[in-house]
Parts: sequence; structure tokens; C-alpha cells
Amino acid sequence: MSYKPTRFLKGHFDDWGAKSTANLPAPRSTIAVLLTAAFLSVFGLPPAAGAEIISPDVGLQATLDAVNVSIYYHPTSAGYHVVITAGTEDSHSVVRFVSTLAPGQDAVVSVPRGVGQPALELRLYRVGDRVELQRPVS
Repeated sequence: MSYKPTRFLKGHFDDWGAKSTANLPAPRSTIAVLLTAAFLSVFGLPPAAGAEIISPDVGLQATLDAVNVSIYYHPTSAGYHVVITAGTEDSHSVVRFVSTLAPGQDAVVSVPRGVGQPALELRLYRVGDRVELQRPVS
């Protein structure tokens, strides 16, 4: 039988997640799931299916409700220099986020919504020699 590290990790964390959240109320279970996902992202596990690949120096546009988002990156010796610009039609509401991503790292653009509604999030993942974008499901 061959050793499959991803199968081992998945089984290990599935067991850990089930044990650690079994007796917690729902809000804490959600927090535990989020912490587990963040922990797994440290290991450079690939993002969910349906991620879009962003081409270097070309970038792409996205919309989160009334917020327009522009994303591009440029490879440098320190990592992938990522620039995210977000704003509404009001020219005074523009925000720019700049980061350098090493392999296995990620960045999140989050736009809050109304009370009781989850924020809309764009997730960028540095996977090897590419950057992938995961758009929000809803």
C-alpha cells in the first residue's frame, strides 16, 4: 500500500474536525471549520474547484454588489506582487490593497453586506507558478 499524504491529512483533519466540534454549539462549530480551513491553506492545498487562473500583468475585473474590483499581479524575485483596487462609482471610495504572495499563500477581498448577511469574498490563491481566483458562490 502506497503512502498518500493528502489522504492521510484529509482523514486526520476530518477526524479532528468531527471530534473538536461535536459538542460545540453551532456558532463555535462555524469558527472551528473556518480555523481548520485557514490551517489547511498553510499547507498549500488547492482551492475549491471552479477557480479562475489570473494571467500575470493582465489581471481581471470582478463585481461584488456595488463594488468594482480590479486584480492583477506581477512576478518579482520576492514573490508575486498583487495589486487589488476596489471602489464604487464614487471616486472618493477607491481602496488599493498591495501584497506579495509566496507559494501557498492567499489573500481575501471582502465586501460587507446588510445585517445578518454574509460578506461577499473574492479569494486569491498562489498555487505554484500561478494565481487563482475563487469568486463568491452567491
